[in-house]
Amino acid sequence: MKKHIFVIDDDEDEIQLISAALNKLKADCKCTWAKSGEQALEQLQYLKPDVIFVDYNMGGMNGIECLQAIRKLPGCSHVPVILHSSLMTDQICSKALRLGANQCLQKTNSFDKLMMILRPFTLTTLPA
Repeated sequence: MKKHIFVIDDDEDEIQLISAALNKLKADCKCTWAKSGEQALEQLQYLKPDVIFVDYNMGGMNGIECLQAIRKLPGCSHVPVILHSSLMTDQICSKALRLGANQCLQKTNSFDKLMMILRPFTLTTLPA
């Protein structure tokens, strides 16, 4: 069954990098994205992703605010949400985990490391 990865990030280069990594992994998944938390919340009214990656540093609604709003949406309370950032701190991660994030990730410039991060989310059974 094809996995659906939803990426919320205002950096289009990040979206292209994630898509390229998924292609190289030959992952049986589709990747959709939103450029802002506000756009993501609109899309999540009709999308049913298997995992959601949310960038912490976005203009407008930041990743923590977006995470809180996602957790209030019907049908999204069980979807794994991964908060990712190039500036991930222990404080941000602790807050995100308290508010319902399943994991926090430091963004990487290494294509190989990105593929290692994404690989578990392309499997039939998602990591806990």
